[in-house]
Amino acid sequence: MQTTTPEQIRAAKTYTNALMALSQVAFSGVERLTALNLNVARVALEDGFAASNSLLQARDVSELKNLQTTINAPAIEHCAAYFRSVQEIAADSQQQVAQLVTSYFATLGFDATAKAGTNAGFDMFSKFVKDTNSMFEANAKAVGDATTKMMAPVTSHPKKAA
Repeated sequence: MQTTTPEQIRAAKTYTNALMALSQVAFSGVERLTALNLNVARVALEDGFAASNSLLQARDVSELKNLQTTINAPAIEHCAAYFRSVQEIAADSQQQVAQLVTSYFATLGFDATAKAGTNAGFDMFSKFVKDTNSMFEANAKAVGDATTKMMAPVTSHPKKAA
């Protein structure tokens, strides 16, 4: 029969606590993102209905152009605000995970004098988080650029002569 040492019990508690803390960070991020998505969907639906009603009441092309400007500006602002909020949620989660990992290593007795392999592993994890954040920022910028192009004013096309 195998006996459990106090060190093993302490390590198991540490691992369990770390997993629970990371799970809480993950669920908190998902909750915040879900609330944000629901709010954005609600606002988009309300704005869409208002825009549809305005477009249905337009009488000529110049009125349509004016409506497009009136409709596009808030849509672009909402899109930019959404991506800023998502990025904030990601940055907060990243910071919380980094703090947890740092405290986890400290609990296990790893500090600045830890072995090179442990430091390399932590550095690799940190680089992964930074790379993920950079990739997210690049994707958010690309989506923002695409949204801006998509919302560009419509130009009227001259009619072709028959």
